[in-house]
Amino acid sequence: MSTLSTSLFYGGLGILVVGLLLPGWDTATLPRRAVKRRIYWGATLVALPVLFAAGWPDVQSSLAFTAMACVLMGGWAYFRTPNIKVGGRIITADPSHREPDPTPRGGGRP
Repeated sequence: MSTLSTSLFYGGLGILVVGLLLPGWDTATLPRRAVKRRIYWGATLVALPVLFAAGWPDVQSSLAFTAMACVLMGGWAYFRTPNIKVGGRIITADPSHREPDPTPRGGGRP
């Protein structure tokens, strides 16, 4: 791997770690959980092309890096967080995370 590829790889991993660790906060219209969910998946979407570029021009490495990120973030979201929400339903392995999002402190729509 070249120096640029190594830098991009660690940069992509850093973006994923920020997405994992950055806490959510309450806004006037969204509860903390919804903001955290958006941070988590936003960081994942930003990291995927960075990790793909880290493996370039070897397509197998590029696909392996992006698959690793998808498995890591998808698995973490399913087993440890309430970050997978499809059609208003939270999908998770942990029953304590299946409760609906609380209303925001500002009293806006959930």
